Amino acid sequence: MKKIVLYGLALLLLQCLIVAAAFAQSKTTLSGSVSDSAAQKPLQYATAELYKNAVAGQPLKVTFTNDKGKFAFAKLDTGNYVVSVSHTGFLEKQQTVAINGSESVELKPFSLSASNGALQGVVVTAKKPLVEQQEDKIIFNVENDPATKTENAIDILRKTPFVAVDGDDNVTVNGQTSFKVLLNGRETGVFAQNPKEALKGFPGSLITKIEVITSPSAKYDAEGVGGIINIITKKKVVGYNGSVNLWANQIGWYNINTNFSAKLGKLGITMYYGNNGGNNIEGRSKMVTTPLVPAYFSKRELNGTRLMTNFWQWGNLEAAYELDTLNTFALYGNVSGGKNRSILDQSITMSYPSAPDTVSNYNLTSRFEQPSYNIGADYIKKFSSNKEKEFSIRLNGDFGINNTFLNSVMDNPVAADRYVINNSKANNKQYTIQSDYILPLTNNQKIESGVKAILRKAASDFEGLIKATSAEDYVVNSSNTDHFRYNQDVYSAYSTYSFKTGKTTFRLGARMEHTEVDGNFISAKTKVTQSYTNLLPNLQSNTKFSNVFTLVVTYSDRIQRPFIQNLNPFRNDNDPRFITYGNPSLQPQTIHSLAVQTRLMKGRTFAGITFTGSYSDNMIVQYSSFDAAKGITSTTSDNVGKEWAVSANGNFNTKVNNDWSVFLNGNVRYNRVENKFLPSQANSGFSGNANLNTSYSINKKFTASGYAGFFRAPVSIQTKYPFNLWYGIHAGYKFLNEKLTASVGLSNFFQKERAWELTTVDPSFMYKSTTVSPFRALAIDISWNFGKLSESVSKKKGVNNDDLLSSGNGGN
Repeated sequence: MKKIVLYGLALLLLQCLIVAAAFAQSKTTLSGSVSDSAAQKPLQYATAELYKNAVAGQPLKVTFTNDKGKFAFAKLDTGNYVVSVSHTGFLEKQQTVAINGSESVELKPFSLSASNGALQGVVVTAKKPLVEQQEDKIIFNVENDPATKTENAIDILRKTPFVAVDGDDNVTVNGQTSFKVLLNGRETGVFAQNPKEALKGFPGSLITKIEVITSPSAKYDAEGVGGIINIITKKKVVGYNGSVNLWANQIGWYNINTNFSAKLGKLGITMYYGNNGGNNIEGRSKMVTTPLVPAYFSKRELNGTRLMTNFWQWGNLEAAYELDTLNTFALYGNVSGGKNRSILDQSITMSYPSAPDTVSNYNLTSRFEQPSYNIGADYIKKFSSNKEKEFSIRLNGDFGINNTFLNSVMDNPVAADRYVINNSKANNKQYTIQSDYILPLTNNQKIESGVKAILRKAASDFEGLIKATSAEDYVVNSSNTDHFRYNQDVYSAYSTYSFKTGKTTFRLGARMEHTEVDGNFISAKTKVTQSYTNLLPNLQSNTKFSNVFTLVVTYSDRIQRPFIQNLNPFRNDNDPRFITYGNPSLQPQTIHSLAVQTRLMKGRTFAGITFTGSYSDNMIVQYSSFDAAKGITSTTSDNVGKEWAVSANGNFNTKVNNDWSVFLNGNVRYNRVENKFLPSQANSGFSGNANLNTSYSINKKFTASGYAGFFRAPVSIQTKYPFNLWYGIHAGYKFLNEKLTASVGLSNFFQKERAWELTTVDPSFMYKSTTVSPFRALAIDISWNFGKLSESVSKKKGVNNDDLLSSGNGGN
């Protein structure tokens, strides 16, 4: 009944949008021309903006002049308008015009003067394109794309250069899953544990721009080769500003979020909170293990249903106080994390070489709890002698819980029944202090340096209980019960020196990191200790051949340390023939990377391609082994991988006209990975992705968009992943003076369900897993915005720790 009601509401909303769009059509076209006053020639790619009554807030429409200096705004209502025309290196000019219903109106020609003159009362203005580039980053100006007002961060990342998102909302940067998500320049708990869930709920209306750093400097922690995504939110408010957003689809997934900002004198406050999840999401799963050598059984198959309920939340509160124009102090805190519950109801069919098949029932209830909170403080000092000179001190504390509760019952017809409870209660504490100093020098030179300490404390108390009948009492399974303590301290220092020669800017940098590890199994009286130092070079050259073409060459060494999920020795043996566990002896992995990136930017079009080669000889890989005599498959992680990879990552986006934007991202990668202790165990192959996204503003209030893409994950040491295809359409309409936005979207409409299949092959066994989940989805979205933007709140940057191995689909 709920699904029928949701379908009805969505279809009714879509009809309203279409009708509203039909009534919103207008007839008048406003056109004009722009020329260089000195050369008396037309100006190509000049920016023309249309405002209602006065130049304030966001323009109603933005367009560019063609090769003859002409521009036009179509479908305008009657009323008074202001047209503002600008071009880099020229002074901005404006004209006021009244539209009274005629079919066309021609403005007086605009003649722009060069900006090196000292004209009174005129401000030189540089208009931001949809995509712009700086020496170390690509910037996607989100607020310049009308469609993003009704989208979330995942939708926006589908359009962002050098970023790809697959049909399951897994993110890669520059073709890599090892990357970091920052919020306003700092790491927060919002994206620390499960960045995918947080990005799915983060509202696009809150984002002003997204910065993508594909080659992070030595200033950043020893992170993976992918890069950094820095989400910049709206910080310019006077009085108050905020929004409320509601989203749901007929499958059962939902998202609710709100944000609020205020400015009181020198004190600025911003806050937001959101949660998302799904209730009783149905699915099916099938897992087949086939021995390739003589074994206890000839085939083992698990087949059944899954029922999942998921809840994830995130929130942030920060206050920034401007002591004066040069000193800013900020306090912030956030909460994130959530919980998940799955109920598996499966049958296990065992086939034997010379005996009849047996069928068992296997029921597993699993719960995961991952709440966390984070607090921090920043002090930033700038200097009146040079606005780029800066000194900062940042403090941060991060506290999280990672609990697992597993309860299973296995009904065996030819053996004893098995009742198992496996619980692990883990908590993590992390304290960070860092200081950075930026010193600009003469002749385009700059030195950046800093020091940092990260103190991590993790603990896991895990216990296994077991019994053979429902009437018995549980007894402790001593082989899966212990108290694990793990301390990891990282001390680092870095320095970079940049200078410019001709058209090329060079960045020479290095980072020194020293790590101390002290792990202790208290019950087993076993210790794990490590001490190592890494010197990580980071070199880059950026050559700007013209305003159109840029070439960037980068070499870097980076490391990734294992996180508590990889280290925790807790064993999941609820299914006694399929066991997983962590490895507390894991060492960090080192990645060597060389990249050549080209960027082409002209007018409304951006194109870029990156060629990357990488190598690692101590890669952390997850691998499975098979005990043929007992029929047990065990899965863990170890530093046994040796991998080399080459890839080409391409990006293209353009504004076809004032109302139509097209975005295309793609990546092709070939990698070979092998077990360095067993070279015969190797895997290789092609992988890649592509995202096509387009949005069209039918008029000021009505926006339509569509997307399509495919993704295949890189091969691992034993596993190859499936081809993943997705697509969808979306339409949104603004009501009540653009304060209320309603939208409807339909995704994967040709496929009700999607079967996700992966295959693991080893000389001794083959394992195939198939998960079937709902795929076709009809969703509705309601968003309400209030307030006005006009002045800055915060200048802080914050702490970011980006050295940990991702435990999920890209992130932290």
